[in-house]
Amino acid sequence: MTPAQEVARKKQLVSAAKALLSLQVGIGVGCVRIGKILHWLALQDDRRYHVFHQFLSATLGLPLGNERLLWAHPALLEHDAKLAKLEAEFRPKLLSACIDIISTYG
Repeated sequence: MTPAQEVARKKQLVSAAKALLSLQVGIGVGCVRIGKILHWLALQDDRRYHVFHQFLSATLGLPLGNERLLWAHPALLEHDAKLAKLEAEFRPKLLSACIDIISTYG
């Protein structure tokens, strides 16, 4: 990755963290986006940001983002309770990690 690409991806990371922190995007979508950018920046093993991977692992098989549009309504409602519980559990750690990203790279 060139230095210019690294700078651009760090800006994308900050933007994604701000979007999640301000709730402009849902937690699931925000975690997917941040997880991809962390991987591109080779930061996926940074212990400060493990919470994004942990959340995505915990929600594996649950509908996130546009995928939710493809699910049958009864199944979506059934899984939504699980998703809401996980989001509530992870929210403080995820938001703290977003604040760290913004202060470190913003």
